[in-house]
Amino acid sequence: MSKKKLEEGDIFYTHRNGKYFFGKILLDVSKRILNSEPQNLGMKFFSGCCLATVYKGIYDEPVLKDTDLIIPGAFIYTKYFYSKKYKVDWKYYDHGPIDYKKIDFPESLQSVHQKGICFVKGELELKTSLTSQQFDNDFKVLKGIDGSFDTLIDIACHYQGRKDLMDVERSVFLESRDLRFSPEKRKEVYTQIGEDMNESYYEIALKHGHDLGRFYQ
Repeated sequence: MSKKKLEEGDIFYTHRNGKYFFGKILLDVSKRILNSEPQNLGMKFFSGCCLATVYKGIYDEPVLKDTDLIIPGAFIYTKYFYSKKYKVDWKYYDHGPIDYKKIDFPESLQSVHQKGICFVKGELELKTSLTSQQFDNDFKVLKGIDGSFDTLIDIACHYQGRKDLMDVERSVFLESRDLRFSPEKRKEVYTQIGEDMNESYYEIALKHGHDLGRFYQ
């Protein structure tokens, strides 16, 4: 009998090398957004993905004790939870409601034709004053998809000083595709786009005409 499909708000855990790791599904891009707006430019890149978080902590038993996040949200392919080839060995743990006003997205930069180097996050695409040279040499933080939740576990192990638990040796982590992991660069970019980096994605996006709430009506 196959497992239930993970839904937005589901908390689950996986087991690796005698340790337990917890995650949560925040958003199913195709079902929640592209189903009603298939040409949504900000989110179409992430078709077939879900936004998942990883909770802080590496546990000896499957009991979640800390709800702080080590990875606040990364895009992974939903199909890898069920694929025979890439199947993630997960178990359902609990369910928690999703407040769309608190959903946060990875932050990256993109070279946009006739616009320049832009800050991109969710549906946002805001022009910065970065030059192409700065982008290529110092600020190349590109949006991406991390593939499987197993990849996120490796990354979470790295940020918690447990490289011994990683399945794959890596030299590139979230600093290369999420400004939230590069505080100084993030501060500079937010200054350039004239936004407060302490404001929520929902608040900033709303000012620019993108109401995430329309997908929850």
